[in-house]
Amino acid sequence: MRLRELVHEFDLGLSVVEAGAAGLTGEVRRAYVTDLPDPSRFLLPGDLVLTSCLWYREPADSRPFAAALARSRAAGLVVGLLVTRAMPAGLVAACAELGLPLLVIAEDRSFTPVCETVLAEKQRLSLQQRQIADLVGVLGSDTAAPGEVSAHLRMLGADPHLPTVVVAASAGPGDGLAENLADLLAAPGRRLLVHADDDKAVLLVNGAAEHLDGVAAELSAAELPGRPRLLAGVSERTASVSDLGSALEIARRRLRSARGHGPGRAPLVVSGSKVDSHAVLLSALPARLRRSFRHHMLTPLADYDAVHGSDLIGTLTSFLESCGSWQRSAEELHVHVNTLRYRIQRIEQLTGRSLSSMRDRVDLYLALTCLDVAENNQPATGTA
Repeated sequence: MRLRELVHEFDLGLSVVEAGAAGLTGEVRRAYVTDLPDPSRFLLPGDLVLTSCLWYREPADSRPFAAALARSRAAGLVVGLLVTRAMPAGLVAACAELGLPLLVIAEDRSFTPVCETVLAEKQRLSLQQRQIADLVGVLGSDTAAPGEVSAHLRMLGADPHLPTVVVAASAGPGDGLAENLADLLAAPGRRLLVHADDDKAVLLVNGAAEHLDGVAAELSAAELPGRPRLLAGVSERTASVSDLGSALEIARRRLRSARGHGPGRAPLVVSGSKVDSHAVLLSALPARLRRSFRHHMLTPLADYDAVHGSDLIGTLTSFLESCGSWQRSAEELHVHVNTLRYRIQRIEQLTGRSLSSMRDRVDLYLALTCLDVAENNQPATGTA
């Protein structure tokens, strides 16, 4: 929960004295009541600190207290004036200097409702995140039934009868990507379902068609301070809930395509309007068709690897990624060139393809491209 939501959406008697550097956008993870002059060893990032200022004796005490909170990356400070009757001298200036949000609670209000609200919201959001994770898991499976998907969407406040755009994004290491993107894409007429997964995020943007058209452009204009670069894949609008699984897969594939575009600082967003790689082109094909092609091309190699403990699929990948260079591929695989030649001959025998033929190389490379993260890197041994 953002600090601004706690202030503006709940009747807790909180007033803003100093908004801080982030303008009340900090994430509140816990409420912590203290009157210690330096509580930093007990604080966690995202703590909302509540104090009655019993630590205050003289103006010189204000800055060390505020600095302890800033060092701990506290979400903000709530001051109760029931005991001291007045704001400690220098505290407002110290919080402003350190970029720490400073709030004051009305004298007829207690800290208890604030703490209870923070805890209740944390529990509610935790449950919601589990529900969204379940939905993303259902969409990533091959057996997602439209009725089940619709039920998940309704439970999360989305409308299964309205279109949805799926976004898969990454921006390097660090917390808060999902929250940053949710803030970026929040707009009237949209319902956002956000799923965080390590340094990646999946967003389902649900709403009427006219509210979804600007998603890719908004991401392209995004500024995320402190992160190396925003990379994102964006699906087309879904026509029905039956399309959501494919939309998720397409968004993830387009994210991987964005990762292959080389270095840069500006956001890189791959959407349906930008078809500039074979990976993006493949993402437009139905998943079942890609699985069938992969199965037909690579099952003989996967079966051989399973029986003999070999890695012909890895050998094929290395050889093709090395542009057919025997020496470079052998060095990468840490084998003698003659060993590599034997493996390539075995691959040609099993697949019925010649790696001296560009057409056959392309077919095999495209089949390998279908072995992607969206399908959990499953071996090519299942039924088509």
